[in-house]
Amino acid sequence: MLHPELYTYNIDWTAWKERFIRVETRSRDWDMIAREVPSDMNMPSDVWNWPLFTEEFCKMMIEEAEYFDAWTVDRHGFYATNDMLLDAMGLDDMYEKVFREFVYPCAAHIWKLEGDKWNQFMKAENFIVRYQPAIQAHLNCHLDESHYSLTIGLNNEFKGGGTWFPRQKTIAKPDIGECTLFPMPTHKHAGMGITEGKRYIIVSFCHRGGREGGTS
Repeated sequence: MLHPELYTYNIDWTAWKERFIRVETRSRDWDMIAREVPSDMNMPSDVWNWPLFTEEFCKMMIEEAEYFDAWTVDRHGFYATNDMLLDAMGLDDMYEKVFREFVYPCAAHIWKLEGDKWNQFMKAENFIVRYQPAIQAHLNCHLDESHYSLTIGLNNEFKGGGTWFPRQKTIAKPDIGECTLFPMPTHKHAGMGITEGKRYIIVSFCHRGGREGGTS
């Protein structure tokens, strides 16, 4: 491993959160931190952004992924991406711990999802995606096989990019450490092409079970 600090979440969870989770999100005041992305149609988009991780976390995750260098292009049958499962880096349990405290509860609050099945029984397939002009610059419009999906912006050293929702006439381009949350199957979306640099995001398909779909 390159950054052992990322793996200390089971040693001192409080210290880990203070270092890598944004202070706004640690408050768990979902009404304050979650913002609906505007739609060009002047209607609700049901696409939500909020700050989740610190810039330090995002930088470390990119460097850790490049260090492991376990990129694949054939995990998804229909909408293949240049990606790597967080489990390949030994970081999937860490990510699930973050989701159980900060993501699943926020999603349940936004959409008024009642019952333990929307937290206790949730599971996500988590992977880091790398877009670059010479290998994969974009991803065609598709639906994910999930109850809802979430992407984390890890960097901004690129031109273009973002997640386009054609029905909602909305584009989401989260800043470093911000997440974009959206439901399925109403939100067909595409990964907009980049023209320069590399774009890194972490994608999660969140569901009550285990399925695989596309990405953003």
